[in-house]
Amino acid sequence: MKYYGILPERKLWVKIAALLLGILSIYQALAHQNWFYVPFGLVIILASFSERKQVVSDQGVDIEYKVLGHCFHNLWTYEEIQAVHKDSLKSAPRVEFHFNKGAINRRFIFSPEDARAIEDLFREKKPKIKILEVNHGN
Repeated sequence: MKYYGILPERKLWVKIAALLLGILSIYQALAHQNWFYVPFGLVIILASFSERKQVVSDQGVDIEYKVLGHCFHNLWTYEEIQAVHKDSLKSAPRVEFHFNKGAINRRFIFSPEDARAIEDLFREKKPKIKILEVNHGN
């Protein structure tokens, strides 16, 4: 089973602004023969057409990037994840999970139903891990 994180949709004006910035960057590079900015412009143009999904599945915690029909994965397996924290207050009524791998932290937001299923999945896949609630100092 796959559980998808809730991400805000990128606004149209942001996509258009990124596209225009990329085109302007490439134009400036060509006009002034400063070739350093061509890859920068291309990356910004590609980023404006990209999509991102946050997924928790049987394999682990993944961020899927889709660029021009190609899917790239940044998967953390259950063996790599060292800590999990749950925050039920910050994004209420939704639930935040913070997955830690070393000094790197990934923050995913889920519906309460998916959050319960993810806790069960983690207990099954990594029984020794403790899922602690974030303390807001109340």
